[in-house]
Amino acid sequence: MKPLPFSLPALLCPQPSAEGEGEDLPWPLQRPDRLLFSLPEQEEEGTQQWVEQFKAIIGDAQGFVMADCGMPVPQQRAALLACQESPGKPAFVACLTLDEESHTPDGWDGDASLVLLQSMGCAAVLFTAGDKEVMEELPRLFSTLWEDARIPVGVILPKESDQQLVAAFPRSCLMMGLDESACIHLGELGEKTGFWKRELVIAAPPEEDWFIAVSNGRDHLLDPAFDIDGELECQGDFTQQLLDLESDGCTALRLLLPDEDAVDLFAAEQYMVKMPISLCAQDPVLLERALRAFWGRAVYDGTWPLEEEDLWPLVKKYGLILL
Repeated sequence: MKPLPFSLPALLCPQPSAEGEGEDLPWPLQRPDRLLFSLPEQEEEGTQQWVEQFKAIIGDAQGFVMADCGMPVPQQRAALLACQESPGKPAFVACLTLDEESHTPDGWDGDASLVLLQSMGCAAVLFTAGDKEVMEELPRLFSTLWEDARIPVGVILPKESDQQLVAAFPRSCLMMGLDESACIHLGELGEKTGFWKRELVIAAPPEEDWFIAVSNGRDHLLDPAFDIDGELECQGDFTQQLLDLESDGCTALRLLLPDEDAVDLFAAEQYMVKMPISLCAQDPVLLERALRAFWGRAVYDGTWPLEEEDLWPLVKKYGLILL
């Protein structure tokens, strides 16, 4: 993971700096090298196509790149990969809009989004509310999300924020406004509420040896001895076989991927997988293709053994869980 290129606590501003503005502030405004927006979703496009489009936008950026809070989670994941594969390897900051149930606009759980992105090397995640009513619930939602965070997390707050709202996020070491004037207002509130004296605190995991898998926008807390009680080979009738397994009470899936056609089928039908999944391929290249295409966090159980030296890069890049 490439860390943030500035110290914490910090105030982020999505707008590029204008000459002569902000020079007399007692604290700096951290501005992204690039602000990425949602890509039009085209049929048959997926992770690889998004990565290439984001890389063209990122160019030679070296500081940090930030996603717009309206970007779907799978595209934010692709943007993170694009940062890692760009020449300057900038840090990536994800931004997620939540509703009152902590769901993103594309239906992902906030927890699942956070777990996935941080497992792949995201530098920080910012959360905001979809409307004024949800903003009242955001302190509660943020407190729950902070417990699963192993990276810095923060909030995007409206210009009409007051001291009470800023003080409602005591674990946030990052704030952002929607424009420069909102950021300056938040900075002033930060001085009154002690924001600028905060230290980064990371919650301890509840169980050191447990892990969290992610499938179809949902997270699954699993213990090391959990049972993979279903197995399928990804072939033409994959979706029907999967439905049959689910109706039989299957709670975790081992998916065999014997060739590239199987990986392509899995990439197209992955939205059907709603349980923890172990991906099995006979060589590391094929396994990486499957992990790259999968909008989740998968498990490796060693059914088709691969060398440890081939697995660790996949752990680092895609958050692969080794059993």
